Amino acid sequence: MRTIATEAGVSAMTVSLALRNHPRIPAATRERVQEAAARLGYRPDPQVAKLMHHLRVGRQPGFQASIAALTTVRAGADTTYLAEIVRSARRRAEELGYGFELFRVEHPPRPQPALQRMLRSRGVEGLVLLPIASPSDLGSLLDWSGFAVVTTTYGVLAPQFHRVVPHQFGNALEICRQLAQLGYRRIGLVLPAEQDVRVHHGFSAAVAWQSMIGGTDFVRPLIHRGPVPEAAEVRGWFKHEHPDVIIAEGDKSCRPLAALLDLKVPGRVGFVSANKAERSLFAGMDERPEEIGATAIEQLAAMIQRGEKGPPTVPKVTMIDGQWLAGRSVSQSPAKRPRAVAR
Repeated sequence: MRTIATEAGVSAMTVSLALRNHPRIPAATRERVQEAAARLGYRPDPQVAKLMHHLRVGRQPGFQASIAALTTVRAGADTTYLAEIVRSARRRAEELGYGFELFRVEHPPRPQPALQRMLRSRGVEGLVLLPIASPSDLGSLLDWSGFAVVTTTYGVLAPQFHRVVPHQFGNALEICRQLAQLGYRRIGLVLPAEQDVRVHHGFSAAVAWQSMIGGTDFVRPLIHRGPVPEAAEVRGWFKHEHPDVIIAEGDKSCRPLAALLDLKVPGRVGFVSANKAERSLFAGMDERPEEIGATAIEQLAAMIQRGEKGPPTVPKVTMIDGQWLAGRSVSQSPAKRPRAVAR
């Protein structure tokens, strides 16, 4: 540090702050110090950095900064999945010494200068973008250059930030694997088109892979417009494709589908929830929203400490694997099923 300070003509404290991209140090000074460090072959010692971070945090009483979470989902419309992300994010933020606040913005999003001023006045340095009402471009919502940002959804179409999201393709493959082991041969998928886009076609791609490579029969997915499919559309699809099990968006989608098709649950046709966030009779995939919320905060805290703000040059995606949860809506033991023939 002292050698770099002499080379750059600054104090050792300035070197320490400049190498961490601290905003207190002018950009020109940070650049001069970092260039001097590069010329001298400086490499940080991760163990020393870890110790110094621990000492700095230990000296700071209360919250050292604040993190805000943003969503366009209106109050009272939270899903269990969203509520669990918020709960785990808040808990992890407070464990790391950060304040945490939830803000709801109107949908569709538009510029929010008042929110920008409020965030700055409350010392907010990092933002977590939560699942939103529908895929949207948030580019004009705020001046993002002043914040470290991590998003927990593919629904934020722009700007591109680091993401922590469920591993939808891997989760859907695991669902198909479990169903194939239980003897199901014709795996159907019913999903809103907007949700299919939101998850980057992870579920429809996995079901297609299962039929081409995994050994089950091909069943054309029903990707429908609007939040719920038309009754005639569902019945026509079911009559033509003859699925012996149906994967739907969530627990709340499975029941209406069964009712439209006059099917009992449990019954001769299985039903699976792609996002099982509630206790119910449906089998499905727990997307582990508590891990998503906590991991997003950990990444955000590291970005704040490094002084990283605004959209990154290379956005990175962290995918969280889900967990299969058995349920009475599918057969619980492998069985030989008569192969259905689509007409």
